[in-house]
Amino acid sequence: ANAQLTEWTVLDLNADGNVKLPYDEESFDVILLQLSIDYLIHPLEVLREASRVLKKGGSIHVLFSNRLFLSKAIGLWTGSDDIDKAYTVGGYLHYCGEGMFVNVEAEDL
Repeated sequence: ANAQLTEWTVLDLNADGNVKLPYDEESFDVILLQLSIDYLIHPLEVLREASRVLKKGGSIHVLFSNRLFLSKAIGLWTGSDDIDKAYTVGGYLHYCGEGMFVNVEAEDL
């Protein structure tokens, strides 16, 4: 259990392309999108919405694994290696909107 957690929200980010997070603009310093980017069918919309709730100067961290559920992952990910996936995430961050995410870097953990 996380003693610092005071609230949580469960959302189906694949329900439709009109993603709306229930938070005000510039609510978060950091956003962590962990082990889920490979399952999003509307990744650009999700990242645009993440940008809306991210404070100016904040950071987003997108983590993915070399493992996935083949029956649930989007087709683009199923035959890709880790380098391809890093380029795909970089493309998502670039094409979701000009200037939304800058200084994009990839790191192999």
